[in-house]
Amino acid sequence: MGADTATPGCSVLGRRRTWAWIALAGFAGLVVVVAAVVVLSGESFIGLVFTAVCCLLLGGAALWWAFTTRKVWKRWLNLALLVLVVVTLVISLVAFSLWQAAGMLAVVVAALAYGLAARQALTGAAPAATVERAATPPARPWLLVNPRSGDGTAGRVGLVDGARVRGISVQELAPGDDPATLAREAVAAGADAVGVAGGDGSLGLVAAVAVELDVPFVCVPAGTRNHFAHDLGLDRADPLAALGAFVGPERRIDVAMVGDRMFLNNVSLGVYADVVAEPGYRARKLATAHSVLQAAVRGERARLAVEFTDPDGRRHEEVLVLLVANNTYQLQRASELGARDRLDEGVLQVSALRARTGAALARVVAKATVGRAGSGVAWAQWETAVLRVDSKLQELPAGVDGEMMVLSTPLEFRILPRALRVLVPDTLQPSAPRARPVSLSALRRLWVVAVGHASADTCMSGRRRAGRRP
Repeated sequence: MGADTATPGCSVLGRRRTWAWIALAGFAGLVVVVAAVVVLSGESFIGLVFTAVCCLLLGGAALWWAFTTRKVWKRWLNLALLVLVVVTLVISLVAFSLWQAAGMLAVVVAALAYGLAARQALTGAAPAATVERAATPPARPWLLVNPRSGDGTAGRVGLVDGARVRGISVQELAPGDDPATLAREAVAAGADAVGVAGGDGSLGLVAAVAVELDVPFVCVPAGTRNHFAHDLGLDRADPLAALGAFVGPERRIDVAMVGDRMFLNNVSLGVYADVVAEPGYRARKLATAHSVLQAAVRGERARLAVEFTDPDGRRHEEVLVLLVANNTYQLQRASELGARDRLDEGVLQVSALRARTGAALARVVAKATVGRAGSGVAWAQWETAVLRVDSKLQELPAGVDGEMMVLSTPLEFRILPRALRVLVPDTLQPSAPRARPVSLSALRRLWVVAVGHASADTCMSGRRRAGRRP
């Protein structure tokens, strides 16, 4: 056929160009509105900014103390103070005059428009990992489905029937079954690709078998949080779409080990492991986390009795939280907390929270909120390929991909670069490294996307490939 049809990649790049122009226009509008408000308002604008900053600091402090205090009357007192701060800010805006308040509203709208459009435009700007087309789709794909994960997600979306229609052999996980054993038995019976529809804990067990036996692995998001699926780029709201991975391209990603246990996301020691270990965690996650964290910041829980060394030779002891992650998590900007840009960097990220008081922890949180957590007395973070954690205790409770277990010391962590063969849906777009929207680098990237040089090259190459197809 001679029709010049657009490729899916061209459509995506075209949308990114549109968002880039919207973001640039929003930024220009933001500059103009701020300049107009400052010039026309004079000293009253400075007064409003001062009031807003004070309200923000006082409101943040009130919210923090409402969270950490154990006394009910203090909690309500701080919440009342928070309401008073909000009312004061509203009154200040009204006193600033309706016209000037409208100007401030325009600033907020322009800032939000720029931020949202910039995020859309910069998503997918550069490949985050190498993707290679599988030579042939698996002849005998196998999928393990946990019907209890995500409060029965698999049953609600008809995942078992949907997989079988696609020719995928399905096995449902029964109470007491070991996912790793079932995966090994499936491969021994002839399965040439293994997948899991369940939580991150089940994913890690089957992925370890995939690495051991060198077969492709498929992730179907059917758990509660699906952190790994998110970082892989899958749509966590559409488990059925993830089944397309069984006939999709292959991506090589890293896995990490603690002793002989493999993990896909992270291993946490200290307070978070205490949260996971609490009997009521699964049923009342927020309440349990609040109780444990509250006791920790008040110094009512013992620090983690461990010792480890960073690449500079500094010795670290008695931390509140130790998090060892497979690749780099974003932990220093609250807006992007807990996300990974890439899964193939070949590094472990070590994060150690050493704050000993609620005030010290509050400073770390405040700095992280504005993207300046850095590394200091209360917080340290680095990347490495291996880590040894010593302890006077013979065993340490740990959260491994969100699952509670007990690990024998010393703990030996290591990264296995690009050891896991992951199949992904053909429509999956590799994500780009996240950029802070308000930065010169983000503006430069927006301009490159908007003018469309990369888009034109990609679309032309896509059309040439389409023209060569029989």
